[in-house]
Amino acid sequence: MKKKLGTLMVLSVACMGLFSACTSNADAVPNPAPTANTAGKVTTAPMATTSPDATMDVMPMPTASAEPATVGAANTVDDAKRISQRVEDEVDKLSEVDDAEAVVIGNIALVGVSYDGQYQGGMTDRLKKMITERVEMTDKTITAVHVTDDSALYKSIAELNDMMDDVNASFETLQTRALDIAAKLTGNGIAQPQTGTGANQQSAT
Repeated sequence: MKKKLGTLMVLSVACMGLFSACTSNADAVPNPAPTANTAGKVTTAPMATTSPDATMDVMPMPTASAEPATVGAANTVDDAKRISQRVEDEVDKLSEVDDAEAVVIGNIALVGVSYDGQYQGGMTDRLKKMITERVEMTDKTITAVHVTDDSALYKSIAELNDMMDDVNASFETLQTRALDIAAKLTGNGIAQPQTGTGANQQSAT
């Protein structure tokens, strides 16, 4: 009887040990749920905070296209040089013209031309109209175009063009010379508004 009780007690102790071991192992096994939850938060949280509205807020606003600048009259030496060169280049493109000299001062354009060797027509009304239209298309503020094929006036226009490269040349001096040449081309005095004063300046005839 004592042997049986002893055996039962040993078995009971052994069973309790096994049960404790199983319980301990079960507690030691990591719970997969927190890991899954953590992974879920990592992968989904950033996406959840980005909304279409937030994306639209940071997009740059479209820039309105700038209106083209209005071409102004040649009222400074730099403007006169720039516009004169553009006019000269355009007139040079005509097949009848071998070389062109142009000066634009204020709203007046002076154009002297020499002819291509193949052209024998001279300064016809048709050619003068072609040159005038081309000059006026180059700068919309030009209101008077004076064209000549006279060699002496051609030289005077070329010399005036060279004067614009002189850093000491004033716009008033250039304007006076331009009006003098224009007067010779037309046979009349030509008035043009004086820059910055609104007064008319009459050239000598």
